[in-house]
Amino acid sequence: MPTPNLEERFRRWLKLTAEMHDNANFTPNASIAWASMRKPLADCIIALVSTAGVHLKSQPTHDLLDPHGDPSFREIPGDIKASDIAVDHSHYDTTDANADPNCVFPIDRLHELVNMGMIGAVAAMNFGFMGFIPDGRLLRDTTAPIVAERLLKQETDAVVLTPG
Repeated sequence: MPTPNLEERFRRWLKLTAEMHDNANFTPNASIAWASMRKPLADCIIALVSTAGVHLKSQPTHDLLDPHGDPSFREIPGDIKASDIAVDHSHYDTTDANADPNCVFPIDRLHELVNMGMIGAVAAMNFGFMGFIPDGRLLRDTTAPIVAERLLKQETDAVVLTPG
């Protein structure tokens, strides 16, 4: 049997998601926002935003039992180490991510890039989401604008997005 192409696989995934979650609402992007870099990467402040379920060990976990998902976010200071991070998520095996959070939230790698002079700085605040949100409108209309405003307010130049 031939391997289905990505579009077929995506359609199957959407169908399965709708069957498993009554409140599923795929939220497509009408367009992709793109902004060119305005200064050299070596002068940029870089933030991490992840949907892998990352949070500080000292913060509450995401609500893994809510059938509507958890659209909340956790603020993660830029001066922490990966060893300060925990990962929780209900839709993927977090074993490897908890063994080395850098695989889903490469904070230590960003610090290394700063030390090498390849990027200017790690953003003062970074953000973690759980990622399982069957109705993406919750994230798009509520919490994502809050995080976007905070990223702008701290003068973030670029964001590295990491999935779970």
